[in-house]
Amino acid sequence: MPTQPSCEFVPYLSIADASKAVGFYSRVFGVDPYLLLNMPDGRVMHCEFRIGNARFFISEELPEHGGTPSPTRQGCTTVAIHLYVDDCDVMVQTMTDNGSTVLMAPEDVFWGERFARVRDPFGHEWGIATPLREMTPDQIQAEAAKLFAAMPE
Repeated sequence: MPTQPSCEFVPYLSIADASKAVGFYSRVFGVDPYLLLNMPDGRVMHCEFRIGNARFFISEELPEHGGTPSPTRQGCTTVAIHLYVDDCDVMVQTMTDNGSTVLMAPEDVFWGERFARVRDPFGHEWGIATPLREMTPDQIQAEAAKLFAAMPE
């Protein structure tokens, strides 16, 4: 079997009014940007947040430079960010206190996590999770099968 390449996935969020997003993410995650680069006109060219051993980037849409449209421009998002935290309920409350919308309230789910879904004020969707118990793939499959069997057709 070939060896796995070394890699790191870093979400890069395109945001309309990214300067407001810098403040939002700073408040929600309790950190200042590690790096913040602004365009001459003040728009965010690139911002990096580091939280523990994770990081993510944000920037203004910047269509004149080939930037990705934001969810607010598109009217939807096709990606959700799954975020592990120490306390799902506290993070969801912090996010809602700062203008996010709860799409699914925190609950204990079959795959062994406390989980919620939240849309931030910039249209990005977050799955907020706290692990409750370690489960094998077979255990998760078995729990999913029980759930699907109980669903009405």
